[in-house]
Amino acid sequence: MYCLDTDIIIDFLRGERSVIEKIKKIYNLGISTTFLNICELYKGVYLSRMPENEKAIIDEFTRNIDILNLDKASCDLYGKNSALLKKGGKPVQDFDLLIACICISNNHILITRNIKHFSGIPGLEILRM
Repeated sequence: MYCLDTDIIIDFLRGERSVIEKIKKIYNLGISTTFLNICELYKGVYLSRMPENEKAIIDEFTRNIDILNLDKASCDLYGKNSALLKKGGKPVQDFDLLIACICISNNHILITRNIKHFSGIPGLEILRM
């Protein structure tokens, strides 16, 4: 299964042909995103000039995709990885680390263009798109 990061969802919704084609190829394998990515999308909605239109697009998109939630396993993994990365001098932004831990605990591969945001997180599989 694959989990779409916010940047990929935005490109998909904007009609970027290469992203659409790649998502079509993996769609039957299962795609998802996390509730945190949806939060980021709604933040963008309410910062836009046309929030009602943008919200309708996000609402429609979320009807057709699985949304992964935070559970105890991903919380534990977050705490472990946060401490490990901080002690190693390579802390990761909380949202990014939470997204990664949700992916890891659900055995999903994260699809993103923001490799730098997620590099060094133990156990995270990333597919760059």
